[in-house]
Amino acid sequence: MGLTMKIEEINRIIRFELEYIPKGSKGSNQNKLRFYYNAYRRRGMAKGKSREECLKDAINRLREDHPNFNPTFDKKFFRMPENLHTQVHKKGFFKRLLDRIKT
Repeated sequence: MGLTMKIEEINRIIRFELEYIPKGSKGSNQNKLRFYYNAYRRRGMAKGKSREECLKDAINRLREDHPNFNPTFDKKFFRMPENLHTQVHKKGFFKRLLDRIKT
């Protein structure tokens, strides 16, 4: 029963935090950011990562496929730098390799 309480607490925390990442239109990159944040936050909580680290990981993952994505979220709540949208994400090794194979 202790495990169930922990899962319920995690769900409550993540639902609260997602209120600070606005929804986008159906299928939008903004909604994908919310999806990725949910997944990265669950994993990150187990590893002791902050919500800011998890959001940054989610944004970087989304920018692998959409490099010009400009996320919308409450920067005061997440305590993120104002210039986050100008930071460039470097593609991972396998993503670069896949891109090279495709061309």
